Amino acid sequence: MGKKGGAVRMKQMGPKGQPMNPMKDLMEQANIEPTIVLPPKLDAEITNFVPVSDSFTMKSKFMFYPCIWPSYIDSNKSPREGRRIKKEQSVDTPSVLDISEVLESLAVRHAIQPNKGYPRDVESRWDNPGCLRFDFEQIRDGHSLVDVSNELLSDEAVEITQKQIWRFIASKIPDMPGRKQRLEDAKRKKAAEEKKAREDAKMRAILNSKKSVASVGGSTKKKGKKRK
Repeated sequence: MGKKGGAVRMKQMGPKGQPMNPMKDLMEQANIEPTIVLPPKLDAEITNFVPVSDSFTMKSKFMFYPCIWPSYIDSNKSPREGRRIKKEQSVDTPSVLDISEVLESLAVRHAIQPNKGYPRDVESRWDNPGCLRFDFEQIRDGHSLVDVSNELLSDEAVEITQKQIWRFIASKIPDMPGRKQRLEDAKRKKAAEEKKAREDAKMRAILNSKKSVASVGGSTKKKGKKRK
């Protein structure tokens, strides 16, 4: 920096070129799209057999059992998303555990794959995942399930179909003790979360109010002249 004719001249330091924009970095950060982090992928091949005592015999043949996805009987899903029965015959957000509870109450052999996602519904990979395979022949031919067969079959029907079984399972899910307990737990959890959110909002309002009062008090304070 030097003087010439009483004026002050600023000497440029560093490489010549366009002047740097101090807001450039902030603008670049604002243009960066947020990264979407998906939940970790779980092992889709994990399989639980019911009853456990039949695990050995089911391992070799459960993949030949017909499957049922929760979406098949979910009243919140559209046919495009996988619902296979009428909406009025479906149930609200059934889980594989709900389906398993119905089949277990009927002593029907089945295999649960809790981490599988329904191919036609991407959200099911992390929201209400799971697939269940059941011994269809046991229901169709089992003498211990005569009452179930009578309830499923209409006067015109000749034999039980998978769709009839889906309807039957959907009709029984609301009365299952495990289902009722799960919904009650979810209700309590939601109430606790809403209560915490209200308390947090109230606390933020109090803090903001105190900051506003402090700010107003500071701005209205009279500044006196310095005494010499």
